[in-house]
This record gives sequence, C-alpha cells and structure tokens, in this order.
Amino acid sequence: MTRDELDTLKDQIFVLHCALTDAKTDLQHERHTKDSLREILNWLIDAAEPVAAASLTPSLRP
Repeated sequence: MTRDELDTLKDQIFVLHCALTDAKTDLQHERHTKDSLREILNWLIDAAEPVAAASLTPSLRP
C-alpha cells in the first residue's frame, strides 16, 4: 500500500465514521418513516463501500 493509498483509505474511514455517528444520532429519534430509514441506510452503505472495496495488499517496493 502506497502512502497515497493509505491517505485515501484514512479519508474513507473518516467518512464512514461520520456516517456511523450521524446514523446513531438519527436513530435516537423515536419515529422513523420508511424513507428516513432508507436514507440513513443509504448513507451508511455509500460510506462503507469504498472502505470495503479498498485494496489492502502491500505495495511492492524495489
């Protein structure tokens, strides 16, 4: 993993952390519509997909 790839992954993890924080806050409200729950879930999925798809293989160095 190169330094740029690591920096990108850190940024993606930060976005995922923000999505989780937002979801926890939003879910503290007692009533939710199907649309509001879908919006929360979509935000989490959108934030998680880049992290899940990240290549975590070591980079080859000369």
